[in-house]
Amino acid sequence: MSWDKFLRTAITSFTVLVAFVYALILLVDPYQNVPFSLPLERAPISTNQRFAYPALARDPRFDSVIIGSSTLRLLNPEILDELTGAYFVNLAMNSATAYEQTRIHELFVRHHPETKTVIVGIDDSWCKRGASYEKYTFRAFPEWMYDDNPWNDLLYLFNDKALENTVRLIEYITGNREAKYETNGYKDFTADTGTYDIAAVGRRLYPKGPPSQRRAPDVIPRREQPGWHYASHELLDELLDTTPKGAVRLLLFAPMHGYYLQRGEASYRECKARILALAARRRFGVMDYMIDSPITRSDDNYWDPLHYKARVARDIEGDIAARLGGEERVGERYTSY
Repeated sequence: MSWDKFLRTAITSFTVLVAFVYALILLVDPYQNVPFSLPLERAPISTNQRFAYPALARDPRFDSVIIGSSTLRLLNPEILDELTGAYFVNLAMNSATAYEQTRIHELFVRHHPETKTVIVGIDDSWCKRGASYEKYTFRAFPEWMYDDNPWNDLLYLFNDKALENTVRLIEYITGNREAKYETNGYKDFTADTGTYDIAAVGRRLYPKGPPSQRRAPDVIPRREQPGWHYASHELLDELLDTTPKGAVRLLLFAPMHGYYLQRGEASYRECKARILALAARRRFGVMDYMIDSPITRSDDNYWDPLHYKARVARDIEGDIAARLGGEERVGERYTSY
C-alpha cells in the first residue's frame, strides 16, 4: 500500500470514528438536552449535578422545587410529595454558590410558570461577607445548559466527559449501572460516608478540640454592622423577585451545628437580619433552623458542622408539610417568620 493510500485510509477511518462517536453522544443524549435524541428512559447520570440537574429543572412533571447547597440535599421529594400532594424536585447541589443556585432557579421557574412551591435554603453560600461573590467552584458549570436554546448545546457535546456519561447512560439503560441521582434529584449522600463514627464526627465538629464550656450561639437576627457587605444578597433579591407570585415561597435557614454557628455568630446575626428584610419585601415566608435548638445542640445529629443526619431531614420535611398545610409546628426546632 502506498503512503498516500494509507494516509487517505487513516483519515477516512478517523473521520468515520469521530462521526460515529459524535452521533452516539447526540442520540443517547446523556444530559437530556438534544432535540432529536432517541426516546430512551433516562436518569441523571453525571456525577456533576450542574450537568445532571438542568434536565430535571425543565421536566414538566414537577410543580415544586428545592433550591440550595448540600445542606438541603437530604430533603426527600418523594416524602414531601406524599405529605403535601405536590411534585417536588430537589435541585440542591454540592457546594453550590449563590450564583449557581440563582441559575438553576431561573431555569426551573422559566419552565414552570405555575410553580406551586419554592423552597430556598440559606446557609454559608448566602452569608459570606465580601464586596463580590464567587460565581463558580472548581466544578465545571455549563452555562450553555441554562439557556432556552437546545441547539447551541450541540457545540459543547463532543468531548471525553460527554462520551463517558454516554457510556454510563447506556450501562444504566441496560441494567449494568445505577443512576447517580434519582429522577427527582434526590440522593442520600450520607450513605456513601460509611459507618457513623462519633469520634471522627467530633474531630470534624471541634477542629481545635471540644471547648471546656460550650454556650448557646447568639444568632438572633440583628442589624449591627452597617459597614459589612454581603454581595450575594443582590442575587438573592433577584431570585426572590423572579419567583412566581402565585407559589408558596419559603426561605429555610439550614440547621448547622451549634458550635459552628457560635464561631460565626456575629456574621450570621447580620446576615439573617438582612435576609429577613428581603424576605418581607418579597413576601417570602421563613423557617429558621439556624438557632440554638435540640437539633443544633446535639453532636449526634451531625456528620460534620454543616450536614445533619437523615432523621433531622425527616423532621424538617414534616415541619414543611405542616406549614404548607396551614398547621405550622412552631416550637423548639425552628423560628417562623
